[in-house]
Amino acid sequence: MPKLIPFAEQKFHKLRNECRKKSILFTDPKFPANNSAIFFSRSPPSGIIWKRPGDIAEDPKFFLDSASAEDFAQGSLGNCWFVAACASVAEHPDLWKKVVPDYEEQEWSPKNKYAGIFHFKFWQMGDWVDVVVDDLLPTINGKLIFAHSTSKNEFWSALLEKAYAKLFGSYEALTGGKSRDAMVDMTGGVGESVRLSEYRSQEKKAELFKSLLYAYENKALMSASIMAVTQREREAENEEGLVKGHAYSITAVKKLMIGTSLLAYFKREKVYMVRCRNPWGGVEWKGAWSDGSPEWQNVSESTKKELGLTLDHNDGEFWMAFDDFCQFYTDIDICHIVNTKRLTFKMSWKEFKYKGEWKPPNRWGGCGNNENFLDNPQYLFRIHNTQELLLSLEQSEKRSSKKKGKENDVIGFTVFRAGINQKYRIHNKLYDRIHSGPFSNARGVFARVAFKKGVYCVIPSTFESKIRGEFILRIYATSNINLRELIKEGPKAKRFFRAPYLAATAVNIFRGEQLFSDTSQHKVYCIIRCEKKKQKIPSFKGIEEFNWNTRATFFRQKPEEDVKVEVWEKRFFGDKCLGYVTLPMARANWSKYQSMNTSTRYVVQSKDEKSADYDRNPQYLWIIVQQSEALHTL
Repeated sequence: MPKLIPFAEQKFHKLRNECRKKSILFTDPKFPANNSAIFFSRSPPSGIIWKRPGDIAEDPKFFLDSASAEDFAQGSLGNCWFVAACASVAEHPDLWKKVVPDYEEQEWSPKNKYAGIFHFKFWQMGDWVDVVVDDLLPTINGKLIFAHSTSKNEFWSALLEKAYAKLFGSYEALTGGKSRDAMVDMTGGVGESVRLSEYRSQEKKAELFKSLLYAYENKALMSASIMAVTQREREAENEEGLVKGHAYSITAVKKLMIGTSLLAYFKREKVYMVRCRNPWGGVEWKGAWSDGSPEWQNVSESTKKELGLTLDHNDGEFWMAFDDFCQFYTDIDICHIVNTKRLTFKMSWKEFKYKGEWKPPNRWGGCGNNENFLDNPQYLFRIHNTQELLLSLEQSEKRSSKKKGKENDVIGFTVFRAGINQKYRIHNKLYDRIHSGPFSNARGVFARVAFKKGVYCVIPSTFESKIRGEFILRIYATSNINLRELIKEGPKAKRFFRAPYLAATAVNIFRGEQLFSDTSQHKVYCIIRCEKKKQKIPSFKGIEEFNWNTRATFFRQKPEEDVKVEVWEKRFFGDKCLGYVTLPMARANWSKYQSMNTSTRYVVQSKDEKSADYDRNPQYLWIIVQQSEALHTL
């Protein structure tokens, strides 16, 4: 369980007990109820009075009944991204109860001695932070001016927004943002951004709908928005009733069956549908499948009941056909709630994470376009079986530095296939690149990447070099991947009581060719012998082509001693050596190896050169060899 950190060193229970003993209401000295808490770049509107809930409503409640999306209506602050995220969280009791700890104890009731103090939890860079607030809220003419519930005497939504504003320094700091960030902060989930322009074909749309349906059924939180190209377009309603530059919660993803009669039961058409919610309420989609549109006449009453269809024109919630959704919206934010429970009926993931920092002198090299790209933090992991991994990189939040003009840095990560015996940091870009980018100025970037069995290195970086910042790297896998940071640059050349290392040799067994003439599949592996060390290249099943593409690095005391690569077939009653390749390492070959970055074909010398098949069926290994006297360059 991640540790809970009291924000600004304020401990809720200690402060509440002190107020109760003194019979006073809590007033927060760390986030005072004045103009500085509202705006930092301009003066707030006149007439603002800070009031406690008891001065706003006769019978104030923290929660009225239970949490729901209707508890969140956007106020005069441009933070629809946050309100949309809150509305999504409110639909899942197991999620909002993370954000609102011991919510029953915070309720106004005779058994809870009211002290004017509340607290909320937010996920920040791998830790849960507990934020304490008083309940003084900004009002004009007795009404809340920012986020509020549709019920006048319910206040958890307004207090949650105040706690989030305190976390970043002011209400103004919440202006403009991505729903994925708020959803991640309230759940500790993994954020993903989807650009709908990449899903224009029907095939791509079907693929996207399948992904969204899977995400919805696995409790992912989602929102959608329409990009505003100009400031004038921002929050302007179009002819279809949708608002540009505005975040909508996605509250359902369904396959809808059309047809009302029993006769039509077996001929019913499936329609892909998405339900959205506007935090403003009232302003809704006017097209097909909107509230009261004729399309609903083709849907049975039982299906309408199952969907919870209300057709309320003023609640801000509406249905759209998925084709229309893809046509009008431009972006989707998703927060995946990754299941890491051990005892579960659903697919379970293991989480591996590292906090890191881009910093001088040699850990801020920028992206792969930069000469010093490899001067970044590097993390090694091992895949034992082919699988898809979820990779997430989050940079530290810059929202609290908005008044200083600080924005998100452009970040991303690159994954290389590392050496099977990799111990030290990578020092050249000749390693096989598995994944790169895309780089984005979003707070976090995400990718699903399929990996084959092998060893890999992920390098998180900023796009530009010499940008300082903190980050957290999270990787989710179905089995242990032994994630660790590569810290050492290389071995020490001089060693006590041992001969010094004089050179480094890297051998990449790229592939085998014509190793067998029959069509049955064989398991073949290689053994590299270098001085007194040996390294096994894992078995690969193939017919004629065996694609290992696996590298091993050796540090040499006798760099002119030849390297031998043996080819073995895995057999039930004892493995058989098929032959070997000798790599000549005399100094005359070093110049060739120093510049080599393409594979060379070597003939496999048979163990039994008198075999009838030896001359008729030559066997080959494609190998890349690199040699350097500088130990820290391979």
